[in-house]
Amino acid sequence: MPLEVEIEYERGLPVYRQIVEAVLAALSTGRLAREEQLPTIHELAARLDVNPNTVARAYRELEREGHIIARRGRGTFAAPAPPGSADTVDREAVLRDIYLRAIADGARYAIGAREIARYFRRAAHEPDAR
Repeated sequence: MPLEVEIEYERGLPVYRQIVEAVLAALSTGRLAREEQLPTIHELAARLDVNPNTVARAYRELEREGHIIARRGRGTFAAPAPPGSADTVDREAVLRDIYLRAIADGARYAIGAREIARYFRRAAHEPDAR
């Protein structure tokens, strides 16, 4: 399956939100192709060892936002790109979410925004820094 979800309980982010983020990341990077089938709720719940209601909540939110489509009796699929639109999610919104998560995670360890930005710049230019 192209959808990779890794739950990090220490993040303090609800599990369903982590699933939503993983699906959005897979869509934005192309690991999950438009109209490609996602794992069933029960498959993903078993793989992640979480309650199926948690996965169902994530899928409902993704469907409400138009990122996935549930087809009764057939499964859940990544939504096709709307006609005339770019085949990507709103990159600015994704970047803003990444930034806000990094700042919140850093704050838990007393790491400021400038230090995080310096690390990102260094990591982008020095592969061994990651």
